[in-house]
Amino acid sequence: MTFRFQPNSQPTHSRIDTIAHAVSHHRTLFALVCAIVGIVVGCAAVLFNYAIAGWSYLTTGYMDYTAVATASYRPPHGFLHFAPWFLIIVPVISALIYGPMIHRHAPSAKGHGIPEVMLAVKRKGGRIPGVVALVKILASALTIGGGGSAGREGPIVQVGAALGSMLGQRSHLPTGRIIILVAAGSGAGIAATFHAPLAGAIFALEVILVQFTAEAFGYIVISSVMASVIAHLFFGNSPLVDMRVSLDLGSEVNLVWVALVGLLAGLAGMLFSKLLYGVEDVLDAIWARVRSFLHLPQSLCPAFYAVFLGLALYAFPLMYGSGYPVQLDALTGSYTIPMLLLLMCARMIYTSLTIGMGGSGGVFAPTLFIGATLGSACGQLLAPITAIEPAVFGVIGMGAAFAGAARAPLTAVLIIVEMTGQYALMLPLMLAVVIAVGVSRFFTRSTIYTEKLRRRGDILDTPVSHTVVGERRAKDLMNPSPARVRVQDKISRVISLMRESGVQSFPVIDDGGTYVGTVSITQIFEWRSSGGNTDSPVGDLPLTQWSVETVEDASVILRMLRDRGQVGIAVVDGVSQKLTGWIRAKDVVDMLYRQQRKAIDQQRSESSWGSRWKDKHRKGRRK
Repeated sequence: MTFRFQPNSQPTHSRIDTIAHAVSHHRTLFALVCAIVGIVVGCAAVLFNYAIAGWSYLTTGYMDYTAVATASYRPPHGFLHFAPWFLIIVPVISALIYGPMIHRHAPSAKGHGIPEVMLAVKRKGGRIPGVVALVKILASALTIGGGGSAGREGPIVQVGAALGSMLGQRSHLPTGRIIILVAAGSGAGIAATFHAPLAGAIFALEVILVQFTAEAFGYIVISSVMASVIAHLFFGNSPLVDMRVSLDLGSEVNLVWVALVGLLAGLAGMLFSKLLYGVEDVLDAIWARVRSFLHLPQSLCPAFYAVFLGLALYAFPLMYGSGYPVQLDALTGSYTIPMLLLLMCARMIYTSLTIGMGGSGGVFAPTLFIGATLGSACGQLLAPITAIEPAVFGVIGMGAAFAGAARAPLTAVLIIVEMTGQYALMLPLMLAVVIAVGVSRFFTRSTIYTEKLRRRGDILDTPVSHTVVGERRAKDLMNPSPARVRVQDKISRVISLMRESGVQSFPVIDDGGTYVGTVSITQIFEWRSSGGNTDSPVGDLPLTQWSVETVEDASVILRMLRDRGQVGIAVVDGVSQKLTGWIRAKDVVDMLYRQQRKAIDQQRSESSWGSRWKDKHRKGRRK
């Protein structure tokens, strides 16, 4: 007798769905998943930092070239002993690798990454392709380690978000849970990069989710803490910007100068945001002209501009990479006021060139650099008057510059305090940050993150989006037409269709599918009352012309349904005027009802162990 193996008839997907249901409905299990995300993202952050240092060591001979270079001294290659001219070709070699990689495998990995995460959360249900994580790590390591003047936080935020999204999608979790995992991964990335777990959690809520709930905060904190633990195991517990002294503002009278520094740093952060996208526009225009003559592939754009970046780095090597040693020297008084202002302007230009040419890196750290140099310059100017360490205003300037660019005040305060360890400066930081945010809101309508999306037409949040129907268009509200009535059909046939379907109006089309008008039971009744024959074609009726195009706003549709008493509205293509769909008042009401029921069911599902125990025993007593 032959025995054959019979595979389990239970599909694998059903097991995954069972696990997904358990994870999504039990807070403890989901918190465990968030912890796993934090551990994975923490390991990715460690890998990312080592990748940057490794590529920098291979190309320059140093883990961080700015730790040994000065404004006028360019050390030769660390172990190959090349003359400093190698600075010109390093960005080109790097761009020749990451340019095609981004273009072919993950175009969203281009630039600073955080806007793409915000868009995924708001418009795509948190779904980010897993390949983005790998491409972003490699491309950003090549960009920054190869001389690109960019930060590490934007890439690791996108990497963390992609890893969280991938875990949620592979586990078949619902959209709401996937979005939380994306935010948890983003916060974990900030926590591991800046040694700032609380700031990472607040960043995820303030910038990524743009909403605060106690439950989401708890999940994200778990992820951020785990990522910080992993980072501490490899890099120690010292602050990222370790000044080795405790700074103090002194008298509260000095808050006047804090307000001034906050104002100037906020304007600098806002100016950097404008310059970033202005340079990008110029570079795109030049590249389009170059491509029209040389017919180069788009993937070579970073390599083309990397030549100019290399020349710029040869002229001013202190702009190589993220530049944390230079920033620390600026805070500790190693540079004069003219040099500090030169460093500030150079960072704006070099970062704009790096991001605008298609490099992969963040703008968070460059913004902090800009604030540190400007604040330190102001501190040196005010030192004879206030007798305060210039570093105090340098630290305050870091937070204010970021707040002016990103308009995330809570993140700005917490991340500066955690990454510098200067908790005594929290009060002046709060004042400077609020002033910077106020200045930014007065002059601009978008942040350094949302501006990138706005220029593409991706508006994340408007007052309309908070209404019942939100920003839905006619194409989002329409359904297939209940029947296709042609102009040559007899009126008697229409009457039969109305009786069978219970629908009181139909769109009428010609032989080519073009919308002609709408026929209603009222028109037919009036036609018969005036002696009309039901054997006549529908085209003989006085059809109404109530239609909307597919892109029409929902407010127009609601107004038509309210004012004209229509039970149905035809949806037509804006160019061909062909019938594409049909909107009934009943369908709109049904959609609103489904949304309401979904919200009620979600509210009821959010129980606790205590409430479940209470309900169980209450039912037992009733029996």
